[in-house]
Amino acid sequence: MRKTLAKNIFLNINPIKKFRTIKIQMDFLRPLNKDETTSRRLLANVMSNSTADYPSFKAINDREMELYGSEINVFTRNLLNFNDLAFSVEFADPNFLIDGQKQIKDNLDLLGEIIFKPNLDGNKFNQTAFETEKRNLMSNLISVQDNQDLVSTLGLAKLIYQNNPNRQIPIFGSIEQLKDLTNEKLLETYQDVVKNDTIVINVVGNVNEDEFLQEIMASDFYQQMTNDRNDLQIEFEKFTELVKHPLKQIDHKHLNQSRIALAYSTENINKKFNRLAPQVMNLILGGDDQSQLFQQVREKNSLAYSVSSVYQPISHLVMIQAGLDSASIDKALDLINQQIDYIKRGDFTDNQVSHAQKVMLTRRKISTDSIHYYIMRSIWETVYPKTLLTDEQFQNDLDNLDREHIANAAQNLHAIAQYQLI
Repeated sequence: MRKTLAKNIFLNINPIKKFRTIKIQMDFLRPLNKDETTSRRLLANVMSNSTADYPSFKAINDREMELYGSEINVFTRNLLNFNDLAFSVEFADPNFLIDGQKQIKDNLDLLGEIIFKPNLDGNKFNQTAFETEKRNLMSNLISVQDNQDLVSTLGLAKLIYQNNPNRQIPIFGSIEQLKDLTNEKLLETYQDVVKNDTIVINVVGNVNEDEFLQEIMASDFYQQMTNDRNDLQIEFEKFTELVKHPLKQIDHKHLNQSRIALAYSTENINKKFNRLAPQVMNLILGGDDQSQLFQQVREKNSLAYSVSSVYQPISHLVMIQAGLDSASIDKALDLINQQIDYIKRGDFTDNQVSHAQKVMLTRRKISTDSIHYYIMRSIWETVYPKTLLTDEQFQNDLDNLDREHIANAAQNLHAIAQYQLI
């Protein structure tokens, strides 16, 4: 069932019976804004740990245990050019419980409690809850500097999105913004979220669609979701200038191991070519332990402790990361370029293509064994449906993939940014 409850408030119910749990997730979406990134992350932390009726983390946890071990999760993430503040509860299918008649209603009420009944002291959040979560988030932000893979990823992202200030702040926020964030300001952020954000509600599991619709429309918080919400406008990054003028940055730090992070744009691939070609190309390049980068750079020539690549279909970017000794950087970069040229020339073997196709199919099959897969698919169907392939389309594209498609994807790799942490 797919139903619009109000303008830009969507309900998707997927009554799948193969899971022993049911998950309800509510995603609050708005365009990325650098001035809101940190406050939305802190808001997620504050709201997940206390409410009006459950004024401590222990109280919430006790209620979860009463509901046979339900699990509440609140987080933020990037989704296209949007900031997604997501609330979810996953709980046991009542059909497997002796006394589960109210299981769905009770968990829906708990999720509504988390979202719509915050733990307030007048015109601000409970001060103890606010101070505790602000201190915890500050500690986490400070510890980012100890994660060198993340530091190199963030360094590369700043180069890629140099002209987009809203992407300069990582999704988990910044220390500078957190220092200035007051309790009163956080409440303003919350009030703005529940009033204006687009909402996508997803339900996955063994539920009766009509009965669940009645439950949500009878819930205490339903009236807070009936007002029209702001429209979302999808925007895509263009890397034309970076293709012409790639950026490079080198930072130095006391480390046991250096890092390099490379970004390539693939936007100019011929649209007539296979949609899965860039993903298969990436698997051959560096997407698993049979790839060229892993076998040639790490195993055969011992130029890196770790090396891999990932492909981002929405942004059409290939990212390569490696951990290595600083003395090996130039040799490693040269060998990485050789592997890209290897695929451009079409020197890869039929066995490599076959292996990549099997990996693609296996990963897709494995992903369908998780509730997360169906929730994400429903979100994409709501927000940006043209990016999705049905199982039949996926299999057809995989079967019709040929060597020219893969080589063409590599031929359209354009280096746009390089970050080195030495």
